[in-house]
Amino acid sequence: MCIKKIFAVLFFFSCALAAAFTGDAVFELGGKQGWGMLQYTENIQMCPGKYGNPGISLSSSAPKITQETDLYLNFDSPSIIEETSSYTVASSTMRFAGAEQAKLGVGAAMCSPHVKTAGLILKPQKGSFFAGEGSAGSFTIEFWIAPSVTESGSVILQWYSAYFERDRLTDQHIIAQILENKLQWDFFNIWQDKYNNGISIQLKGRTNLIPSQWSHHLITYNEEIGLLEYRMNGHTENIVYVTENGREGDAVLLSRLGHAADLSIGVHYSGLLDEMKITKRFFEPPTFAEQAALFDRYHLNGGRFESLIIDSGGSMSQAKKLTISADTPIQTEAVFFVRSGENRYSWTDTEPAWKPVRSGQAITGMQGRFFQIAGNLYPDAEGQKTPVVHSISFEYEKDSEPLPPARLFAAPRDGSIELSWTPSIDFDVKGYMVYYGERRGEYFSAGSPLNVGKVLSYRVPNLDNGKIYFFAVAAYDDEEGIRVGSFSQEVWARPRKE
Repeated sequence: MCIKKIFAVLFFFSCALAAAFTGDAVFELGGKQGWGMLQYTENIQMCPGKYGNPGISLSSSAPKITQETDLYLNFDSPSIIEETSSYTVASSTMRFAGAEQAKLGVGAAMCSPHVKTAGLILKPQKGSFFAGEGSAGSFTIEFWIAPSVTESGSVILQWYSAYFERDRLTDQHIIAQILENKLQWDFFNIWQDKYNNGISIQLKGRTNLIPSQWSHHLITYNEEIGLLEYRMNGHTENIVYVTENGREGDAVLLSRLGHAADLSIGVHYSGLLDEMKITKRFFEPPTFAEQAALFDRYHLNGGRFESLIIDSGGSMSQAKKLTISADTPIQTEAVFFVRSGENRYSWTDTEPAWKPVRSGQAITGMQGRFFQIAGNLYPDAEGQKTPVVHSISFEYEKDSEPLPPARLFAAPRDGSIELSWTPSIDFDVKGYMVYYGERRGEYFSAGSPLNVGKVLSYRVPNLDNGKIYFFAVAAYDDEEGIRVGSFSQEVWARPRKE
C-alpha cells in the first residue's frame, strides 16, 4: 500500500533553497540540521537517529483513513488518540510500547491483566458505529494482538448496550475474547429473527494463538447477503449466514444497535495491541498477494525522499562529494542520487536525469547552479527491517563571481574614450560591463553601465572634451548579464581633439 505524504515541517521557498551551509559550499540534511528541507517523501517517516538527532526510515504499511473509517487507533504515541474523532478517550491505563515492539508504525499498546478497569475506554460520538440507534449495516472490525498468555479470560474489546422492544428492555453486546487459546466473537441480540426475537451468534477461531506472536484478526459483515466472516491472518476461520435458515440466499435478518455506550478495549488482557480499526463496509477476501503482504511491516517496494532544490548561487558550481551516515541491516539497501541544472523552472520528476552516487566517492562531470539530492530506501526480503539514514552532507565547489580584467587601459579620443583590457581569467565569462562617472569610484554618468558583450575593447561615446572621467570594467558569467563580478582597477582619462 502506497502512502504519500509531505512532512509537516516543510520550508519550501518557491521550490528552491538558498543553500544553508555549515561551511562554504556544504549542504546538510539530517543530524543537528533536521529533515525540514525535504521537499517530497513517499513511504518515509521520522525515527530516532544517532546522538539524539532524528533519522529517517521506511514507514510501516499502515492502513489509510477513508470516509468509511469509523474508528482508527494506531497507538503510535504515549497519548492515545482516535484518529477519526468519532470517539473520545474516557480513560486509559495502557502503557506505550515503542517501534521495536510494535507490529506497524512506531508504537503499540501494552495491556496488563492486573488492572481492574479496561485498558482503554472510548466514548462514541453521534454517528459512529457504537453510538447505535440504528441498524448495524455492513461493517468490519480488525486489530493486531500479541498476547502474553492465551488462556481463557482475556477480552480484546467489548460493547454492552440495550434497546427497548415491545416495552421490554433487551440487552445486547459485541465481544472479542480469548477462549481456550483461540479468539471468539460473540454477537448477542444484534440481529433479530423473523419473530423479532434477538439471537446469539458465536464465531470461534480454529487456529491457536501463539503467546507473544503477532496475529491479525478481522470480522466483516455484508448486510446485502447476511455474510458474517471471521478471518485470522487473512485466512477464513469461521462463517455464519445471518439469514432466516442460516443458509446463503435466504432472507437476511434485520440488525439493530441500541443506545450509545462506551467501548472497552483490553479487559483483563495481557499483551500487545496494535492497529485497531472499524470500517463501515464489508471487506472481500484478500488476494494471495494481499495475504502475503499482510505481515510486511514495511513496503517491499521501498520508499523515497527528495531534498529541496539547492541554489548554489553560481552557474558553474561543481558537485564534489556526498557523504552519508546510515545503518543498513542485512538485506536492506539505501541508494542515493544527485542531479544538477541551470534552470530550476524546467525541472520535472525525471529531468534533469538523476545520477547515482556512492557515499564518500568523488562526483565528476556534474555542474550547474542548482542541485537536488534524493534517496531510495529498501527493506529486507521479509519486509521486517528498514535502513535508517542519520545525515547527508553534500559538498560542492561554489562558482564564485567572475574575476575582473587584471589590466585596464584608457586612451583619449575626440568626444570619447577608447578602453581596452586583458581578459578575465575565469573560463565561463559571458561578457563585460563598462562603468564610468565624473568622480572617483562613482560611476553614475548617463548610460553607465554599458553591457558591451564579450569584447576586449570599447569606445565610450558622447563624452565632453576636457572633462575628467573615471572608468572600471567588470565581467559577468550569465547570459542575461545579471551576475556581475567585482570592478577592475580604476583608470581615468580626458577626451580631447587630436
